[in-house]
Amino acid sequence: MNVGSRELTSVRALRGRLLLFLILLAFWVVLTASLALHELVMGAVCAAFVGSLTVSLLGRALDPRITPGVLLRLPVFMVRLTWEIIKANLNVAAIILNPRLPIDPRIVEYRTYLPDDLPRTVFSDSITLTPGTVTVELEGDVLKVHCLCPYHEEGLAGLEGMVAWLFGVRPPGEVEGNG
Repeated sequence: MNVGSRELTSVRALRGRLLLFLILLAFWVVLTASLALHELVMGAVCAAFVGSLTVSLLGRALDPRITPGVLLRLPVFMVRLTWEIIKANLNVAAIILNPRLPIDPRIVEYRTYLPDDLPRTVFSDSITLTPGTVTVELEGDVLKVHCLCPYHEEGLAGLEGMVAWLFGVRPPGEVEGNG
């Protein structure tokens, strides 16, 4: 490894640690709902400690796929996911309260185009958070999902698209356009 690549690696590591520190400090500020100096100092101390502990345990500050773009899209993703969860809650409540509505539980296999573990895990967890569906198994690019009703299976592609958007993954066959 030459000196230039070592410097680039150390700059990336420092940038990752700084980003982790800022994320943790922002989380602290949100939880304390205060910008008082003593709160900010304590938050900085705690963020530095947790950041150092994270680096010592994991060997890196953040997963390299957690980029500033992902962090900027995350609040929009969380709002959209919350909306999907609310809609699914209402749907499952309607099914429970009206016995004439169809219940046909099944386990389906769903092959995802998401490229690696982090987006697949976020997708799997998003499915499980949505009432009416539970991810039973994730192996490679295949998820086994328990669906309460047949039409719940149809919503999986929408959730997958949301996770793909979060991580900047293009669906297969989608060509990059001019706008």
